[in-house]
Amino acid sequence: MKTKFNFFLMILFGYANLLCQNLVFTTDYIALTTPIQYDGELYYTTPDKKMSIKHINEVVHDKSILNSFSNLVSNVTVYEMKADGDLTFVGVGISGKNSTYQVIYDFSQTQTLLSSDPTNNYNSLLVGVGVRMVAKIKTRKAGINLSSPIGLAANIENIEGSLEVRVSGIGSQKINGLIPTTSDLSPSSISNGLQAISTIKSHIYDDETIISPQILAYSKNDKNITEKSTKQKIK
Repeated sequence: MKTKFNFFLMILFGYANLLCQNLVFTTDYIALTTPIQYDGELYYTTPDKKMSIKHINEVVHDKSILNSFSNLVSNVTVYEMKADGDLTFVGVGISGKNSTYQVIYDFSQTQTLLSSDPTNNYNSLLVGVGVRMVAKIKTRKAGINLSSPIGLAANIENIEGSLEVRVSGIGSQKINGLIPTTSDLSPSSISNGLQAISTIKSHIYDDETIISPQILAYSKNDKNITEKSTKQKIK
């Protein structure tokens, strides 16, 4: 059993290294639990590599728009799930005992849009497309590192929950067929999730892929944030 567990950890390290090459790691941005379709202006890189400002409705929604999203970001957001279904942002991804969390691991291709309106409750937005792994976790002990899928796998005996892969702003029949079904949290499901993310990312530039930029995350000074979520019971 231990040999099999170590084998899964080796696979996880391999996929993690593959996904993390040339990515900027950050927890400065807070992922939206449900990304929002972006409907505004963005910095658009033209086919002749010139920059202009265009409304999202003025550009072709295929792989050509991806040149405008030059920031490759790996972002982790940890929410604590309250009994009433509220999600409270947790700045540190270290678990408490007998607590429930929703952890979002985002792998995205974005541009950063700053807010010029002081009345907005955010400083900047990450707009673009991405693939994310969402874990809903109930912990049996404190001190588990929730900020890494490998940390989850290493503590699998002390947690339970579910895992799913979600795609934001990237659409094609091929990609839809690559999204795994929601599964119980385990080293195997984590490995399968990372593999699916890697495969989906390889099809972003396919000719048939439709790109629909989303608001994926935001940054603000006051990080005491609460969101309503669909209540999910974890046995």
